[in-house]
Amino acid sequence: MTDSGLSWGIRWSGISMVGREVSRMVFVVLLARVIGPEAFGTVAQALVYVGVVGLLLDQGFSSALIQREHVEPDMPGAVVTVNLGVGAALTVLTVAIAPLWASFMRTPELGLVLVALAPCLIIRAASITPRAMLQREMEFRRIGIADITAALVGGAAGLVVALTGGSYWALVVQILVTDAVLAVAFLLVGAGHRPNLHFRRLQEIAAFSWRAFAAGILVNSVSRNIDNLLVGRFHGPQALAFYGLAYRLLLLPVQLASATVGAVLFPAFSRLAHDLGALRRELARATRTDATLALPVMTFAAVAAPQLVFVLFGPQWNPAVPIVQVLALAGAMQAIYQPSTAPLMLGLGHATLNLRYAWLTTAASTAGIVAGLPFGPFGVAAGYSLATGLIVPVEWLIRRRLLGVSLRDQIGLLVPGAHTAMWVGATYLLIAAAVPGHELVVLGLGSLATAAAGGVVLRLAHPSQCAELRHMVERVLGVQDRPATAEGQPTHG
Repeated sequence: MTDSGLSWGIRWSGISMVGREVSRMVFVVLLARVIGPEAFGTVAQALVYVGVVGLLLDQGFSSALIQREHVEPDMPGAVVTVNLGVGAALTVLTVAIAPLWASFMRTPELGLVLVALAPCLIIRAASITPRAMLQREMEFRRIGIADITAALVGGAAGLVVALTGGSYWALVVQILVTDAVLAVAFLLVGAGHRPNLHFRRLQEIAAFSWRAFAAGILVNSVSRNIDNLLVGRFHGPQALAFYGLAYRLLLLPVQLASATVGAVLFPAFSRLAHDLGALRRELARATRTDATLALPVMTFAAVAAPQLVFVLFGPQWNPAVPIVQVLALAGAMQAIYQPSTAPLMLGLGHATLNLRYAWLTTAASTAGIVAGLPFGPFGVAAGYSLATGLIVPVEWLIRRRLLGVSLRDQIGLLVPGAHTAMWVGATYLLIAAAVPGHELVVLGLGSLATAAAGGVVLRLAHPSQCAELRHMVERVLGVQDRPATAEGQPTHG
């Protein structure tokens, strides 16, 4: 894979993720202000279930399709058939157990909400293989078109329902419309694959798939939803709304990093598996860049949380402030390492190691969450953040084992970001102390001042990293010349 091919992928992956998540966040802010915490929390309780069972839709075959060097023409169609079959079964199961889930979560109206959301499962199943095949071919432009279109249409539909007094049904409509538009958009951009019954093809990727599937279930389903499940069950929908809002705010940078960089690194690492030197350089560059961006951003989120929550969501959401602040640690660590750890292991074919890593991270995060549960949403956030921090040395050991990168070098990758973050936090706190009681003014001035301070520190104290960031931005934006095909896309190596 050429340097320009990687830049092209990151560029369109970034456009896709930023466009989608910024659109979603804008509508989340608007909907949260209109419908309030109680209604927001009711749908959040339903989404805990959807999030858990939704991971069953992809049995690991999508990862195998991306990682595999050659894919037979009828293999994607066989995967589509399995995805749709599992999606249909889960949809029926969801309708059947909706009353039980509502009783378990102690929210009677939740049953009807879950029945309404059940079709999301089969709709999402239809999008799995198209997305995987587009990722495999580094066709992130098409993914971006589909994602952004779906987010805008779904958000607009939800907002219309909210403004007409639809309460939590506004969120239900937003989710359903977004998923449906995404599935249709993938077909319109030419990513559809005709289902078939050639299941013998799946035997060739079964061993890799089930390990990737098990790891995905642990990392993306259990460890990311156990906190929401327990908070919603034991502290109610409003507490879950505060926790869920804080988690979503802090998860945004993680999603940006994972979907922008991680989605590109998996196929890139798979193609570089024969050249560990080049892979080591790309991993170091990605980690250092993620740290330089994530640490200052998460520090800003922590110190500016009182103003951010008040200005964006209103005073009714103030209980979310301390949760945002304590989750900043977890968000920073995940944004730095999550985009590259699994892609590294899977790209090199170490599906078993990835599964062991998933077991470890799930056990650690679950222990932290359970320990903090008696202390409410804040305690859960603190336990989760502590567990995330304790996993970082494991990330270092994985990189040392697979690529021979020393612990000292890995710690050194964090220095520019950590140093910049210190100045960002100090600058904002000084402005907040100088202009007390004026949240909008503090947020505006603080945002400008911290951006300026961060840029100056990075330029003066870490010029090489500043130059690397500028170089990467130029690559991603296409400022530098790149080889192109007749269709205007980069030539892949």
